[in-house]
Amino acid sequence: MSTEDVRVRTLLRAFGDDVFARWLLPEREHRHHVYREWFVMALAQAGAAGRVISGADDLAVQVWLAARTAPPSMLDDAGSERLLELAGHRAHRFREFGAMSAERHPREPHEYLALIGVDPAVQGTGIGARELRGALRRWDAEGLPSYLEASSARSRNLYLRLGFQDHGDPIVLPDGGPSLYPMWRPAG
Repeated sequence: MSTEDVRVRTLLRAFGDDVFARWLLPEREHRHHVYREWFVMALAQAGAAGRVISGADDLAVQVWLAARTAPPSMLDDAGSERLLELAGHRAHRFREFGAMSAERHPREPHEYLALIGVDPAVQGTGIGARELRGALRRWDAEGLPSYLEASSARSRNLYLRLGFQDHGDPIVLPDGGPSLYPMWRPAG
């Protein structure tokens, strides 16, 4: 299995059935099909316009995007069109999330943690925090703050321990969707 395949598998296992994923795409089979292609495209885009960081075992995968002048996009225009096509009748959820996220995204230069996925088999063991600390040390050395949207209260607590602070009120997704927690970490 190629490194990209392992990273896609890790992201799919980490996010394929979480509450945010179920809000975006309630039908499991459809969700997994869309997410698999989405993650392949996101890894390619981050490889070109950001950084993909994973440990030697690829059990924790980080997708960082450089935000220097505007909110970054996880996909290029063709990838965004493909994602909406794949989402089909659920494309409006991706548009809603994208608009709400972009509206709240900080405008000052920073590194944006678009995704961090840890394989469920090793969640809670400290791997994600260890890997994330390494990236944060890099951004600190470069004088760059960081931004993310935590997708759960549990992940929000982890990010608080790593020096992130709440950045305004939670983003409450419509139609009974989950809350996302915008968080900012100044360069250390």
